[in-house]
Amino acid sequence: ACCKAGPHQTSPATTSPTRTSPPSQDWQKVLFTDESLFCLTWIWICVYHRRIELYTEACTLERDRCGGSVVVWVGVSKHYRTEVVVIAGNLNTVRYREDILFPHVVPFLQAHPDMTLQHDNATSHTARSVHDFLQDRNVSVLPWPAKSQDLNPIEYIWDLLDRRVRAKAIPPRNVRELAGALVEEWDNISQQELANLVQSMRRRCTAVLNAAGGHTKY
Repeated sequence: ACCKAGPHQTSPATTSPTRTSPPSQDWQKVLFTDESLFCLTWIWICVYHRRIELYTEACTLERDRCGGSVVVWVGVSKHYRTEVVVIAGNLNTVRYREDILFPHVVPFLQAHPDMTLQHDNATSHTARSVHDFLQDRNVSVLPWPAKSQDLNPIEYIWDLLDRRVRAKAIPPRNVRELAGALVEEWDNISQQELANLVQSMRRRCTAVLNAAGGHTKY
């Protein structure tokens, strides 16, 4: 089985979108990015009994255990997508800069100079070294409110990937198979599905504003 957990998930948006966010017709010029943790799970059965007792249901306790995990990063826009990047272990500042920004984000934005990078306020994103790295390469970064994962359309993609991987006839049995399944299912998501998510940004922003930064259906 496979389970997904976002490394930075806290609570629904508590801050409305900043006034510096682009108007609705410009969302197609934003590269939305995000990363999420996916892990293997299995059922761990604890048996508590005395020697004279049988293995009865009353003596057992089932618990979910993580059997290994990977961090997955993607970038999407209305007309384009990046490769999916799978990283074993934590995505710290150095790895974010060297494994994500340098080989994937910067080349993409250099090929599409009218686009703006969106990433959230995770520590690895807001570190001074990352800020300087992006500034030195003239990367435009979209200001993003804190604790606002329900604004990012990629959140739906994480749920979609998780459901598709878990629905496989033969679920991944180890981290290597989990990574392969996630890459395969990412490739199976159509660009039109991604475009529809980007086009939902106006509705997402409106919902957050109407809820005064509280919970929304997104």
